[in-house]
Amino acid sequence: MSDDGFAQMRQLAQLAEYIAVDYMEAVRDGQVVNDGEYQEMLEFSQLIVTNISEIQDKSADAGDLTDQAKALQEAIQNKQAIETIRQMSGSLRGTLLALMPQSSLPDHLLSKATVKGLYESQCASCHGAAGGGDGVMAEQLEPAPTDFTSKERALNRSLLGLYDAISNGIDDTAMPAFTQLTEEERWSLAFHVGGLAFQSGSEVTGEAPSVTLSQMVNHTPVQLAAEHPEMTQKGIERLRAKPELLFQETTNPLKITRDQLLLAQEAHQHQRGDYQTAQALAVSAYLDGFELVENSLDAQDKALRQTLEADMMAIRQLLKQAQSPGEVESAVSRTLARLDDADRLLSEST
Repeated sequence: MSDDGFAQMRQLAQLAEYIAVDYMEAVRDGQVVNDGEYQEMLEFSQLIVTNISEIQDKSADAGDLTDQAKALQEAIQNKQAIETIRQMSGSLRGTLLALMPQSSLPDHLLSKATVKGLYESQCASCHGAAGGGDGVMAEQLEPAPTDFTSKERALNRSLLGLYDAISNGIDDTAMPAFTQLTEEERWSLAFHVGGLAFQSGSEVTGEAPSVTLSQMVNHTPVQLAAEHPEMTQKGIERLRAKPELLFQETTNPLKITRDQLLLAQEAHQHQRGDYQTAQALAVSAYLDGFELVENSLDAQDKALRQTLEADMMAIRQLLKQAQSPGEVESAVSRTLARLDDADRLLSEST
């Protein structure tokens, strides 16, 4: 596929996602509630049909894209329910992504302080200091700037879609292309605004990432939850709120500690009577993980190191026998929260 064809398919995927997110502002209960938004939905769905027809003329691998695009257009014309439109848009977008070459992914993000300053200088005047779409220029803009704190929108928005919007702008809106920013800066902003709707649940601990960076970037939280039933919705939202978890090396000793503690908790709760396995996993959490960073953490915060050591000893004792519901879960959750503090300290030190 040529570079032009790749760019065209990326834009079509972006349009499909845009429809999935904004259709709720145009139609409710089968009725048009905002004619301007509805006309935009009709325009974008027609644009998808037209451009996909051109792609299919050039590519034998495009499959049933035209049929999917026309079905989506017809559903919008018939003012079908938002759930139907989201399902059809997501399916079309998934087909487009499968046909495209793997896009490059960031290998790290800017520090939180740096990206926050970047957001304030480049985005806050329109999208607001907290991302609520209420910046000082918002009242002058039509359509209004995106509210990044809207959870319903964020659940149906991918990080790739946000990155593309930052990189290329959005036609017929005040959203410009931020071509003056580096790729690293654009990715960092995409991860930042993509997590604003999930900050209230970001302290939920107890679930290690089981999705790849590529999956997290390309798919919306709703799609991830459907494709990864082993993960809870809260776990996926936590990754959006704390994307640094996606960039940790798998050999990170503290990640090993987290993973083994979670497995120990699961063995204790779900494999009744298998307390020996649960305790062995808790011992591994200490020997194969935490012990490797004890000296480094001691140099940063000796009290935290001692608390974590005591925490893990207490967990090992709890796992020896049956416990009242929630007691092990509570102890593990407290320890995971302190492990996050330790990880932050060691990362900042590094």
